[in-house]
Amino acid sequence: MLSHLNLKTTIMKKLFKTTPFFGIVFAILLFGQLTTVNAQSKTKTDHVYIKMEVNGMACPYCAYGMEKELKKVSGVDSVKIQLKEGLAYISTLKKQKPLKESLALIVKNAGFTPGKIEYSNKPFVIKKDKPKD
Repeated sequence: MLSHLNLKTTIMKKLFKTTPFFGIVFAILLFGQLTTVNAQSKTKTDHVYIKMEVNGMACPYCAYGMEKELKKVSGVDSVKIQLKEGLAYISTLKKQKPLKESLALIVKNAGFTPGKIEYSNKPFVIKKDKPKD
């Protein structure tokens, strides 16, 4: 007597032999999964993450204006501003990594004072704002 697993395997083998359509669909699904995994791993290694101090932001409008200016930089994927901490987090392609001098000039031209700028191959841990009581 065949076990439950062996029975399923036997049925699948018969389906693949009699209907090539199932084999084609299976191959397409498998190929799709492999390329998705490959694309995800590629995006993590071809980015650089930037953490920079932006002094002088006093209100949400200031933070929004700074975010807009930083998003204009070529290659920038995302910008996250933490107003209370005076920090900007940027994700950009490694091959289009902006120089510290360029970032400092953007901050200065936006009306703020640039501070420390750090680069990393891994995303920075962004602390969430505590809700007000």
